[in-house]
Amino acid sequence: MNSNRAILLTVALLALTLALFEATSLDLIVQDRLYDAVRGWWVAADATLPKLIFYDLPRPILGILGGFLFLPLAVPALRPARFPLSRREAAYLLLCISLVPFTVGALKHATGVFGPNKLERYGGEQPYHTLFQSIPDVKGRSRGHGFPAGHCSGGFALMGLYFVARRRVTRRLGVVVGLAAGWMVGTYQILKGAHFLSHTIVTMILAWLIVQLLSRAFRLDGRLQEANAP
Repeated sequence: MNSNRAILLTVALLALTLALFEATSLDLIVQDRLYDAVRGWWVAADATLPKLIFYDLPRPILGILGGFLFLPLAVPALRPARFPLSRREAAYLLLCISLVPFTVGALKHATGVFGPNKLERYGGEQPYHTLFQSIPDVKGRSRGHGFPAGHCSGGFALMGLYFVARRRVTRRLGVVVGLAAGWMVGTYQILKGAHFLSHTIVTMILAWLIVQLLSRAFRLDGRLQEANAP
């Protein structure tokens, strides 16, 4: 598919997703089934093993990956024969795993949306507002930092692997790796009441949009089209 068309389709999908969750109660329908007034959320926020696996470990793992990707940039002698990626590919992936979380983090502070566990509906203190109701900075009203979902953004950024893989099978595997990493962390956050479903879906689509735009900036999309040509 033409890269321009793919980017436009991703933007359209993002807009449709925002409209769907803004116009419906789908977020509340899902979250209502994950919360019990007596037992709390499906996964307790202080449960040691899930917290270690899905909350504490992903960031240092991503940091180690970032250091690995920085190697060919810091040590020019590491040629492709000694390193699985070219310097351009390594720089691209390093920017993916940096820019996606940075963008999501900036949006979290701008949108003012609270996570479910902060809401009166689920034992918190804040009233429920949709995204577009939350964005206006109303005097005297507290603002949350729940949208989009931040912790899973680094995992979804790994979808950039699609644009550095050289074969169709490994390109698809790259997307699967990114989706699996993002949704493992994102699902944990939903189950413990930190985020609504829409928060994670929007992060996923936004991450895909960013890695596509970066692939164009690094001229990796053209190589991909050549590989797909009959």
